[in-house]
Amino acid sequence: MMELRELGARLRNLFSTGEFQKRYDDGKIQIKTHNNRVVEKKEAFPYGFYAKAKGGKTFVFCQGGNPDGIEIFPVQPGEGVTPPELEDGDAALYTGEGGAIITREAGGIEITAQGDGAVSIKTDKGTVLVKKDGKIYLGNDSIDNCALITGLIDEIKNIVTAGSPASQTVNPATQANLEAYKNKVKQLYAEAE
Repeated sequence: MMELRELGARLRNLFSTGEFQKRYDDGKIQIKTHNNRVVEKKEAFPYGFYAKAKGGKTFVFCQGGNPDGIEIFPVQPGEGVTPPELEDGDAALYTGEGGAIITREAGGIEITAQGDGAVSIKTDKGTVLVKKDGKIYLGNDSIDNCALITGLIDEIKNIVTAGSPASQTVNPATQANLEAYKNKVKQLYAEAE
């Protein structure tokens, strides 16, 4: 039968904290526990979520109080990392640099990209991309929004009438206005690369 002292040690060992040390290419991380034990193991993430923290604290569970049966919970944010502001019921994925995806209980999704980040939504039917230069790409396998709108403007600029008198074209001032409009469209929308 297990002695009281051994039982107490196992209970104390069930949960402990640690400090993230480094990450390996095979997905394992190295942590140092509160009692200076170095552990190398993969983090235990819930289904559908994965992250690669660069620093912070860890929470360690030792199965049955046995230090050899360690499971490392995901690394907690370190100093200076502030999660986004949330209302009750909201959920967020975020980085230490300020990028975030927030789903609001009231409906809606907010996506924030920092620095040179771009935001993209891809499906097998098409893509929406907000590029780092601020331009928006909307398209699918056959056409993109920029090409569609600028092509329409070019068609309007090149209208030639039929009938009598033959070959009348769009007024040059109107053509210039349409070209300016086309340039504004190109400032907002990106073309396929």
